[in-house]
Amino acid sequence: MSQLDAASPRVAENIERHTIDRCNLCGYRETQPFCPQNGRGLVQCQNCGLVYVGQQPDPEELYALYGETYFHNDESGEVGYTNYIKDEKNIRKTVNRRFDHIEKFVQPGKMIDIGCAMGFFIDEASKRGWQVEGMDVSHFAVEYVKERFGHNVYQGSLDTLELEEGAYDLVTMYDVIEHVPDPKAYMMRVASLLRSGGIFELATPDVDSIPAKLTGKRWIGYKLSEEHVYYFSVNTLRQMLDYAGFDVVHVRHIGKYVTLRLFLDRLGFYAPWLSKPLQALERTFKLSERAQYINPFDIVAITARKR
Repeated sequence: MSQLDAASPRVAENIERHTIDRCNLCGYRETQPFCPQNGRGLVQCQNCGLVYVGQQPDPEELYALYGETYFHNDESGEVGYTNYIKDEKNIRKTVNRRFDHIEKFVQPGKMIDIGCAMGFFIDEASKRGWQVEGMDVSHFAVEYVKERFGHNVYQGSLDTLELEEGAYDLVTMYDVIEHVPDPKAYMMRVASLLRSGGIFELATPDVDSIPAKLTGKRWIGYKLSEEHVYYFSVNTLRQMLDYAGFDVVHVRHIGKYVTLRLFLDRLGFYAPWLSKPLQALERTFKLSERAQYINPFDIVAITARKR
């Protein structure tokens, strides 16, 4: 596999964007500006409260963002990741913590991870006895998983891939639903893949969280308008899941294991006056790679059961 370039991915500025004229959740047409100070072009449905980018590129343009540089770039506060592969150890620790929760609701069986990235999630799941599959729109990510682990993974979007319906005990979708141009269709497709009583576990930035409200336009959840195109609250997620045929069985805010370097980098978005001296101490005492579980309480995870 090639050495990743640190340049950050971008969608071309001159591509055509189309106006989203109906709310994806309720179909309502009337919107109002939402946090216009952040420059992301967000609007909010005046009926159900769903927040989304008002003018979006075609799906093919959105998905083109997820090449090699998405997973390794110098502007991860804006788009993608600093170095996803280098963070493998912490991702695997996070995965096992999440499966400790999931397995309270469903025992190991057949599962598929939507947005599987480099496959660390499904590789850890296979060690816990799960029969694993994955899918991702990124050709780079899918080839990485196949070459390194040999797991059964597919490239494409959930609404175009041909997968066996009613065949899965678990579908996971972490940090994905905010990226897709038709989230309601994705949720309905997940329902069709699950057996009756199967579990859907998803997580996404919570636009109604206390950190999002307190930090306003500086909230780290606001990514490029071509990366995060929908922003959910617990309420809008509940509505969409109910429409798709799910009962919500658990709601929580989740974190992940991160290095001290990444934590202080993110702290700099909110309090540079505090992060800079702490970064100096981090370098002095060589603590950059020390990891800790951090929960900022702005990522909501929902466990739902197919009716």
